Amino acid sequence: MHSALFPDIAAREAGLLPVSDGHSLYWERSGKEGGRTLLFLHGGPGSGASSRHRRYADPAIWETIQFDQRGCGRSAPLFELQANTTAHLIADIEALREHLGLEHFDCVMGASWGTTLALAYAEAHPERVASVLVEGVFLATRRELGWWHGKGGAGAVYPDAHDWLMQGVPPALHDDPPGFARWALEAMQTELAAGAPLLRHLDDPAGEAALRDSMIFRWIAYEELLSHLEATPQSALANLRNKGRDKLVSTALIEAHYFSNGCFLEEGQLITDAHRLDMPVHIVHSRYDMVCPLQSAFDLKDAAPDARLVIVPAHGHAMSEPVFKVVRNVIASL
Repeated sequence: MHSALFPDIAAREAGLLPVSDGHSLYWERSGKEGGRTLLFLHGGPGSGASSRHRRYADPAIWETIQFDQRGCGRSAPLFELQANTTAHLIADIEALREHLGLEHFDCVMGASWGTTLALAYAEAHPERVASVLVEGVFLATRRELGWWHGKGGAGAVYPDAHDWLMQGVPPALHDDPPGFARWALEAMQTELAAGAPLLRHLDDPAGEAALRDSMIFRWIAYEELLSHLEATPQSALANLRNKGRDKLVSTALIEAHYFSNGCFLEEGQLITDAHRLDMPVHIVHSRYDMVCPLQSAFDLKDAAPDARLVIVPAHGHAMSEPVFKVVRNVIASL
């Protein structure tokens, strides 16, 4: 799997950067010292940086920089939602750029939620971004949230999974994604306040039935089922066990926090401000992405002045090998 990735490498340098409101960000850089700079922005929000992200760009040419966004991964405090908005994350990128002594990034790359943040940052600071590469575009619109968690979007393709996700949720919220996200966030916080006892079953096969009642678990498992065509409840559970409790909690909690607040962006903001993207914008998107529909990538292609869209005839939301081969070629062309 992912044989098209470059070989695994260790981070060359890492640290914790204090930023505003008591947050500290874990950051790292790998690859060629003094090489071309690629800032990789992870998804979720809340999923955290990964060693796999070091393998997207040729380490003989590129220096890959990444960080754990507020509230997740090795950043502190973990699971913190206060002072955790898109504006804060944009400011964090600027703080990291200044800390590393960089005038600009040669490429800002993101996948899924990382595309949202990459576009928001590039629109806020176009002078700091030489090029943008986004894969699996998410523009944080009500239409996209309606597709993801509404019964008329992906829920119509996965009615069994959607029905399971909505167990115990007031019927009026079944097709009201922001309202559902607010309700789900309160349910998750209640679980955490109780010590998240159901999440103790994450590593206990005998407690699988109890685990399935957890809103935290259902939120992430639903996304997992949509992300992989071949996914089953059993394979999703196995994958989530591999990710571990902290990543499961941070992704569910922070996603619900952002989604219940429209990702702290004005409706349609990233398209309205796309004229500010005066650099090349490379867009890669799977035609059969069930989490982030292709229409968003198409809208971005039409709105950004210098955008190039490659549609990959692939399924799934995770960066599959066919998608990564295209991404690798794009990076090599920069």
